[in-house]
Amino acid sequence: LKLLAQRSLRRGFLQLVTMDGHVLTNLMDSLHAAGVQEGAHLMAVVQEAKVASSRTAFALWCYGGNQVVAWGNPGAGSDCAAVQDQLRNVQQVQATALAFA
Repeated sequence: LKLLAQRSLRRGFLQLVTMDGHVLTNLMDSLHAAGVQEGAHLMAVVQEAKVASSRTAFALWCYGGNQVVAWGNPGAGSDCAAVQDQLRNVQQVQATALAFA
């Protein structure tokens, strides 16, 4: 359903939200398993992607998201695997020459 919404709205970064505010986060769940009943309405909330760059690495995130995707030179901040599980409700990513915060 999320992929269909992304294609229909031509937006890659979006969240599906129930009318009571529950964000559908597990793409592997069926709608029933996610607690969505027949006839329920969902909202698609489009998120704006943000990019920060160090000298030779880049970081991509969405405001309020729980993941940062980084690529480029590992010595310049592109390896964020050690802290990925700590990233919750990301508001901003700040870059220096060799790291991200």
